[in-house]
Amino acid sequence: MNLQELIHISKRKLSEAGIENSRFVMMSLFRGVLSLNEADLILDGEKEIESKLSAKYMKAVERVVEGEPIDYVLGFREFFGIRLEVTRSVLIPRNETEELVEIVIDEEKNSKVFADIGTGSGAIACALARNIPSSLVFATDISRDALMLAEKNARTNGIFNIRFIEGDNISGLNDFLDSVEVIVSNPPYVRTGDLDSLDINVRKYEPMVALDGGKDGLDFYREFLKYLPTGKKVYLEISQYEAEGLRELVSDLNGYSCEFKKDLSGNYRFMILRPEV
Repeated sequence: MNLQELIHISKRKLSEAGIENSRFVMMSLFRGVLSLNEADLILDGEKEIESKLSAKYMKAVERVVEGEPIDYVLGFREFFGIRLEVTRSVLIPRNETEELVEIVIDEEKNSKVFADIGTGSGAIACALARNIPSSLVFATDISRDALMLAEKNARTNGIFNIRFIEGDNISGLNDFLDSVEVIVSNPPYVRTGDLDSLDINVRKYEPMVALDGGKDGLDFYREFLKYLPTGKKVYLEISQYEAEGLRELVSDLNGYSCEFKKDLSGNYRFMILRPEV
């Protein structure tokens, strides 16, 4: 089968399945599965693709058609200039989380010890560790599979200033919490009752443990704030609908000032806690 035939078949399958941005999907699969770029398609459309590669490409197209997120199909996601392996044991890193990392790097470039709670693929930890190379980053997760993948991602990208710890929420840091200056997290914050309304490609394929925030979406934050000591700088990703509930939760928090920031879409997405002077 040649390139033009693959293009025709995959374009038809993606179109019939109602896949948005089908050209982007097709080009991503060409690059990721066949190691070909757009110029190859234009200049060498008659090129024959060996049967094993053609079958692998078409299998990838079928997985996308069935609703599987393309990042899982490709097996990786680019995050803050770092290629991360992603599997169904971890949440796919989002653009909003890149915004969170950008805020932290901009405001905390002189800090030395960070913690990424619920690290998943290691996205936040790897980005902080690479962009603030003099730092030490503790990365925790309740899932051993996620932690193993995060450690692999750090190692693959030549990032060695991260220490990985299996543990839940802020208590997972154990005795290391005393030394941490900055805590960052993109925790589970989807209300349990809203899980069924998520896009099927999220609901069917991404890990619920990384999404389900409890009845009001605030379970993680409630537990986190319960054990948060004074003197830490905290950057948390949130959902727009949680801002009011979080304001109530932090109203009784001593020793901290609280700021809510909007993302590039204009939604409240980040809660920042700073020690009061």
